Amino acid sequence: MSFKKIIAGTILTSVVLSGTALAANHPAATKNSFKLPANMYKLAQKTADVTGDKKAEIITLYGQKEKSSDIYNEKLLLVIENPVTKQVTSLPLHDDGYSPKLLLHDLTFDNVADIMVTADTGGSGGYTNSNIYTLKNGNTVELPLPGLQQGKVGLLDGAFIKLQPIDLNKNGSYILQGVERVVGDSNADTVAFVTSNWKWNNGKWEVFNVKVERPEQPVAHESGKSNLYINLQANFSFNPPTSWNGHYKVNQYAGVDAVKILPSAKHVVQFDYTAKDGKDAETLLMISVFSKNDWTRLSSEEGPPVGTAIAESNGMVYVATSPQSNPFDSQSEDGKLFDQLYGDLNIDKSFALLK
Repeated sequence: MSFKKIIAGTILTSVVLSGTALAANHPAATKNSFKLPANMYKLAQKTADVTGDKKAEIITLYGQKEKSSDIYNEKLLLVIENPVTKQVTSLPLHDDGYSPKLLLHDLTFDNVADIMVTADTGGSGGYTNSNIYTLKNGNTVELPLPGLQQGKVGLLDGAFIKLQPIDLNKNGSYILQGVERVVGDSNADTVAFVTSNWKWNNGKWEVFNVKVERPEQPVAHESGKSNLYINLQANFSFNPPTSWNGHYKVNQYAGVDAVKILPSAKHVVQFDYTAKDGKDAETLLMISVFSKNDWTRLSSEEGPPVGTAIAESNGMVYVATSPQSNPFDSQSEDGKLFDQLYGDLNIDKSFALLK
């Protein structure tokens, strides 16, 4: 039996929809007594009829953070205002996150736009937090999230790496499409990706399509000896020299995990040389990503530089850090190979931003 049939069969025969509970009124909604909390910055603002009164409301997403240039938001807040009556409804969201998005689509098939907010968690698993609300007839209701059963073949309940509205029939009514990871012995071990489509029906999410795929292997170049590393979340690729093949491993970190490696970093990727005995690992190259403001501050501080800026895009600065010296005895086998591999590196040719 094929890999896809084994995984898909296990999922489909044991599916319990995590979004089957009826949606409940949101207890945190407040009206006509709204005061914007401190350090709240406007992230997005859109207009749409979200109450069904045939008039467009103003929907604003705010993020609480230390300064406006930060991409991490400690708290998220939705504010819905009726421009005619000036009535305000505020919805504190459950989650924090990076790069939040405000989406307004009809997800419940009632011809009224619903509100969806997504934000990246920034963790090494690449997960996304989502919140969905309907405000039809003035009732604020939070919808549960869909998701296949927790614990089945390594799935984490509601732990999507992507959850997005899709207008399959191009008629203005949307379904949700989610991508979940099947993990192995550890969270970093991706066995498969599960893509599922969900439709809201009678107060619950119903799955109507599930596709299981193996994770893509690194893209092999023509030489057949070099693998292209791609980091979609950090938006860059790195093509190591062919001589590196079989002599290194990659460790990647994001969010709070990246900060533990380099303060203020949003992403850190280490390309570590693996010693002949398999016991030691020393960094050949580290690529880190900072916001432009953080990098400006860090590069002006006294002390050894964090690294060299090699690219800039969308307010983010990409920095390369190389070893200051050979960590091995220069006459040892590891020392000679380390020098060779480092000497073969041309960062300008190997690094590229994703388009």
